[in-house]
Amino acid sequence: MEDFEYGGENYENYTYEYTTEGPAKLISQSSCLNEVSCMSSLVTVVIIFLLGVSGNGIVIWIAGLKMRKSVNIVWYLSLAISDFMFCVSLPMTVAHIATKEWVFGLFMCKFTSFIMFVNMFSSIFLLVIISVDRCVSVVLPVWAQNHRTVRKASLVVIFAWIVSIVLSWPSAVFRETRRMWEKKERSNDGF
Repeated sequence: MEDFEYGGENYENYTYEYTTEGPAKLISQSSCLNEVSCMSSLVTVVIIFLLGVSGNGIVIWIAGLKMRKSVNIVWYLSLAISDFMFCVSLPMTVAHIATKEWVFGLFMCKFTSFIMFVNMFSSIFLLVIISVDRCVSVVLPVWAQNHRTVRKASLVVIFAWIVSIVLSWPSAVFRETRRMWEKKERSNDGF
Protein backbone atom coordinates (compact mmCIF):
# COMPACT_ATOMS: atom_id res chain seq x y z
CA MET A 1 0.00 0.00 0.00
CA GLU A 2 1.39 3.40 -0.93
CA ASP A 3 1.89 6.18 1.59
CA PHE A 4 -0.97 8.63 1.49
CA GLU A 5 -0.85 12.05 3.12
CA TYR A 6 -3.70 14.47 3.36
CA GLY A 7 -3.66 17.68 5.36
CA GLY A 8 -0.44 16.75 7.15
CA GLU A 9 -1.80 13.38 8.31
CA ASN A 10 -0.26 10.10 7.20
CA TYR A 11 -2.76 7.37 6.36
CA GLU A 12 -0.22 4.63 5.72
CA ASN A 13 -1.52 2.45 8.56
CA TYR A 14 -5.14 2.61 7.49
CA THR A 15 -7.21 0.55 5.09
CA TYR A 16 -10.65 1.09 3.70
CA GLU A 17 -13.27 -1.51 4.46
CA TYR A 18 -15.90 -1.71 1.76
CA THR A 19 -19.27 -3.10 2.80
CA THR A 20 -22.59 -3.35 1.06
CA GLU A 21 -24.37 -1.84 4.06
CA GLY A 22 -22.90 1.62 3.82
CA PRO A 23 -19.95 3.82 2.95
CA ALA A 24 -16.35 2.76 3.34
CA LYS A 25 -14.92 2.89 6.85
CA LEU A 26 -11.38 3.93 7.70
CA ILE A 27 -9.87 1.24 9.94
CA SER A 28 -6.55 1.66 11.74
CA GLN A 29 -4.09 -1.20 11.45
CA SER A 30 -1.91 0.26 14.15
CA SER A 31 -3.60 -1.45 17.11
CA CYS A 32 -2.08 -4.58 18.55
CA LEU A 33 -5.25 -6.47 19.36
CA ASN A 34 -4.48 -9.15 16.76
CA GLU A 35 -0.86 -9.81 17.80
CA VAL A 36 -0.26 -12.42 20.50
CA SER A 37 2.99 -10.93 21.78
CA CYS A 38 1.47 -7.47 21.97
CA MET A 39 -1.62 -8.72 23.80
CA SER A 40 0.52 -10.63 26.29
CA SER A 41 2.50 -7.43 26.91
CA LEU A 42 -0.75 -5.54 27.49
CA VAL A 43 -2.05 -8.15 29.93
CA THR A 44 1.27 -8.18 31.79
CA VAL A 45 1.38 -4.40 32.13
CA VAL A 46 -2.25 -4.27 33.29
CA ILE A 47 -1.54 -6.94 35.95
CA ILE A 48 1.57 -5.05 37.09
CA PHE A 49 -0.52 -1.87 37.30
CA LEU A 50 -3.27 -3.49 39.36
CA LEU A 51 -0.95 -5.34 41.75
CA GLY A 52 1.56 -2.50 41.96
CA VAL A 53 -0.93 0.25 42.75
CA SER A 54 -2.88 -1.82 45.27
CA GLY A 55 0.14 -3.50 46.91
CA ASN A 56 2.30 -0.40 47.17
CA GLY A 57 -0.72 1.66 48.20
CA ILE A 58 -1.31 -0.71 51.12
CA VAL A 59 2.37 -0.60 52.10
CA ILE A 60 2.36 3.22 51.97
CA TRP A 61 -0.83 3.39 54.03
CA ILE A 62 0.37 0.93 56.68
CA ALA A 63 4.02 2.04 56.86
CA GLY A 64 3.26 5.72 56.54
CA LEU A 65 0.24 6.01 58.82
CA LYS A 66 -0.16 2.96 61.04
CA MET A 67 3.35 1.96 62.14
CA ARG A 68 5.84 3.61 64.44
CA LYS A 69 8.75 5.14 62.50
CA SER A 70 11.93 3.09 62.38
CA VAL A 71 14.92 2.92 60.06
CA ASN A 72 13.49 -0.09 58.21
CA ILE A 73 10.12 1.65 57.81
CA VAL A 74 11.89 4.64 56.23
CA TRP A 75 13.65 2.37 53.70
CA TYR A 76 10.59 0.37 52.72
CA LEU A 77 8.22 3.33 52.68
CA SER A 78 10.50 5.17 50.27
CA LEU A 79 10.80 2.09 48.06
CA ALA A 80 7.01 1.68 48.03
CA ILE A 81 6.52 5.36 47.10
CA SER A 82 8.97 4.97 44.21
CA ASP A 83 7.21 1.89 42.86
CA PHE A 84 3.76 3.41 43.39
CA MET A 85 4.70 6.46 41.30
CA PHE A 86 5.84 4.20 38.48
CA CYS A 87 2.73 2.01 38.62
CA VAL A 88 0.42 5.03 38.49
CA SER A 89 2.00 6.05 35.17
CA LEU A 90 1.45 2.61 33.58
CA PRO A 91 -2.01 3.29 32.06
CA MET A 92 -0.36 5.63 29.56
CA THR A 93 2.03 2.84 28.64
CA VAL A 94 -0.94 0.51 28.15
CA ALA A 95 -2.56 3.01 25.78
CA HIS A 96 0.73 3.43 23.93
CA ILE A 97 1.18 -0.34 23.51
CA ALA A 98 -2.43 -0.85 22.46
CA THR A 99 -2.55 1.92 19.86
CA LYS A 100 1.14 1.90 18.90
CA GLU A 101 0.96 5.67 19.01
CA TRP A 102 1.64 8.26 21.72
CA VAL A 103 -1.47 10.41 22.08
CA PHE A 104 -0.72 12.20 25.36
CA GLY A 105 1.51 14.97 24.03
CA LEU A 106 5.09 16.01 24.60
CA PHE A 107 4.77 16.96 28.29
CA MET A 108 3.38 13.55 29.30
CA CYS A 109 6.00 11.82 27.15
CA LYS A 110 8.72 13.62 29.05
CA PHE A 111 6.99 13.20 32.41
CA THR A 112 6.37 9.44 32.14
CA SER A 113 9.92 8.89 30.93
CA PHE A 114 11.21 10.97 33.85
CA ILE A 115 9.09 8.98 36.33
CA MET A 116 10.34 5.70 34.86
CA PHE A 117 13.98 6.73 35.26
CA VAL A 118 13.45 8.18 38.75
CA ASN A 119 11.87 4.87 39.74
CA MET A 120 14.74 2.90 38.25
CA PHE A 121 17.48 4.93 39.95
CA SER A 122 15.72 5.34 43.29
CA SER A 123 14.84 1.63 43.46
CA ILE A 124 18.43 0.65 42.74
CA PHE A 125 19.83 3.10 45.29
CA LEU A 126 17.29 2.15 47.96
CA LEU A 127 17.89 -1.58 47.48
CA VAL A 128 21.64 -1.00 47.80
CA ILE A 129 21.06 1.09 50.93
CA ILE A 130 18.83 -1.61 52.43
CA SER A 131 21.46 -4.27 51.63
CA VAL A 132 24.30 -2.25 53.16
CA ASP A 133 22.14 -1.50 56.21
CA ARG A 134 21.37 -5.20 56.69
CA CYS A 135 25.04 -6.10 56.29
CA VAL A 136 26.13 -3.48 58.83
CA SER A 137 23.41 -4.59 61.25
CA VAL A 138 24.65 -8.18 61.09
CA VAL A 139 28.41 -7.53 61.05
CA LEU A 140 28.44 -4.63 63.54
CA PRO A 141 25.30 -5.03 65.66
CA VAL A 142 26.42 -2.85 68.58
CA TRP A 143 27.58 0.00 66.32
CA ALA A 144 24.35 -0.23 64.30
CA GLN A 145 22.26 -0.15 67.49
CA ASN A 146 24.01 3.05 68.61
CA HIS A 147 24.22 4.90 65.28
CA ARG A 148 21.15 3.94 63.19
CA THR A 149 18.48 6.61 63.64
CA VAL A 150 15.33 7.56 61.75
CA ARG A 151 16.74 11.04 61.13
CA LYS A 152 19.94 9.70 59.53
CA ALA A 153 17.95 7.19 57.47
CA SER A 154 15.65 9.99 56.27
CA LEU A 155 18.66 12.07 55.22
CA VAL A 156 20.12 9.11 53.30
CA VAL A 157 16.75 8.56 51.56
CA ILE A 158 16.48 12.26 50.65
CA PHE A 159 20.00 12.14 49.22
CA ALA A 160 19.13 9.02 47.18
CA TRP A 161 16.02 10.74 45.79
CA ILE A 162 17.96 13.89 44.87
CA VAL A 163 20.62 11.86 43.04
CA SER A 164 17.87 9.87 41.28
CA ILE A 165 16.13 13.05 40.12
CA VAL A 166 19.40 14.57 38.89
CA LEU A 167 20.28 11.42 36.94
CA SER A 168 16.76 11.25 35.47
CA TRP A 169 16.61 14.88 34.40
CA PRO A 170 18.14 14.30 30.91
CA SER A 171 15.20 12.06 29.98
CA ALA A 172 12.83 14.93 30.76
CA VAL A 173 14.91 17.38 28.76
CA PHE A 174 15.77 15.37 25.66
CA ARG A 175 12.76 13.05 25.19
CA GLU A 176 10.48 14.02 22.30
CA THR A 177 7.60 12.67 20.27
CA ARG A 178 7.54 12.22 16.52
CA ARG A 179 4.84 11.27 14.10
CA MET A 180 5.38 8.28 11.85
CA TRP A 181 5.98 10.34 8.72
CA GLU A 182 8.61 12.44 10.53
CA LYS A 183 10.52 9.24 11.32
CA LYS A 184 10.41 8.23 7.66
CA GLU A 185 11.56 11.64 6.48
CA ARG A 186 14.46 11.58 8.94
CA SER A 187 15.43 8.05 7.87
CA ASN A 188 15.40 9.18 4.23
CA ASP A 189 17.64 12.12 5.15
CA GLY A 190 20.24 9.78 6.66
CA PHE A 191 19.29 10.27 10.32
